[in-house]
Order: sequence, then structure tokens, then C-alpha cells
Amino acid sequence: MKSNREQLNHFLVVTFNTILRLEEKTLENLTNNRLSISEVHLLETVFETYNKRENTATNIARAVGITLGSLTTAVKTLEKKGYLVRERDTRDKRIIHITPTPIATFVNEQHRQFHEKMVEEIVASLSLQEEEVLIHALGKVEKYFNNQISK
Repeated sequence: MKSNREQLNHFLVVTFNTILRLEEKTLENLTNNRLSISEVHLLETVFETYNKRENTATNIARAVGITLGSLTTAVKTLEKKGYLVRERDTRDKRIIHITPTPIATFVNEQHRQFHEKMVEEIVASLSLQEEEVLIHALGKVEKYFNNQISK
């Protein structure tokens, strides 16, 4: 019989990979294999910064945790595919604003609905007490990973 730690490790690894595969499958159907999960998550961050009026290249790179050079490469690709537009600030030409296009809005909304449905279906099988315990425990898991990434 597996120990609790072995079961937890198995759960974290398998669940993470399963969620990614499920997202990949959903994206394949949604975009005809035109976008990767990383690209969709970048679009999601662009929307988050856009809604706060903080959609500069620097802010987006910081939010995603990548270099400005890596962001530039990714944005150029998404711009060629028709999902993003880069525009120089009218007052300060050094600042680049990254704006989503209507097709990006559609993809982002579908991606949001995917996550919403996933959460709703998981919560449907839990009691309120189980839901609260799960949220509390996952908060600790999130804190651990955030601490690891910021080291």
C-alpha cells in the first residue's frame, strides 16, 4: 500500500498532467490546433492586464514570469496568428501596449468557461464542508509553489 506522501505525489503529478491534457484536447477542438496551452495562458494574462489598463509588454512579462525578449517572441507569433496587436503608446513611444483581438476574446471566453465548468463539476460532488477543506488545503499547496517560484 502506498504511503500518504506517495499518494499525494502521484495525485499532484497525475492531476496536473491530466488537466493539461484536457485543456489541450479542448483547445484542439476550439482552435484547430492553432494555439498551445502556453499561448492561451498568455492570452489570459493579456486580458487580465488589459482589463486593469496595465497591458504593457513589461507588465505582461512580469505577470507571466518571463523575460521581455521571450514575451516579444510569443507576442509576435500570436500577432501573426491574429490574436494580439502591439501598439506604441501615443505619449511615450518606448511603451508598447498589447491588445487582444476579437478572436482572442472568443478563445479567452471559451477557456474561462472550460475552467468554470471544471470547478462546477468538481464542487457538485462535494459537501460544503469538503469544499471548504479542499480550498483550505489547496491554498497551502498554492502557497508552497509560490514560495518555491519566488526563491
